[in-house]
Amino acid sequence: MNQKDERNWAVFISLAGIIGMTIGFLSPIGNMVAVLALWLFKRDESSLLDTEGKEALNFQITMSILVVIVNIIFFFLSAIWTFSTFLFSSYYYTPGFHFRIFRGRNNIVWIINLIFSIIAAIKANNGEVYRYPFSWRIVK
Repeated sequence: MNQKDERNWAVFISLAGIIGMTIGFLSPIGNMVAVLALWLFKRDESSLLDTEGKEALNFQITMSILVVIVNIIFFFLSAIWTFSTFLFSSYYYTPGFHFRIFRGRNNIVWIINLIFSIIAAIKANNGEVYRYPFSWRIVK
């Protein structure tokens, strides 16, 4: 594989998590599936692709775990909000109000994923391996 193709595939692997995360019906696993598929397909062709794929996969696993944690936290906050509103001010209760407040909870994780994936893609385009600043390194 020539160097230009190697760098292009490294960029695709770095950006696959963003694409996978935007697919609504697969979230929070779409980002992992997209990166895993590309990495498994191309890991034997280049050491850069193997290393970049592992880094991207570890980061996407971390992002998926973060999405699950955020959803659990906001589920409990929503339950507390609903219960306290029902008990203390039922005359002012608006059904679904708390869900509108928490609707954008995964956007923060998506923005973090977007920023670090773009940085990784730029580094991959230069032929460098990017080590994500916070990532649970499961795949070695």
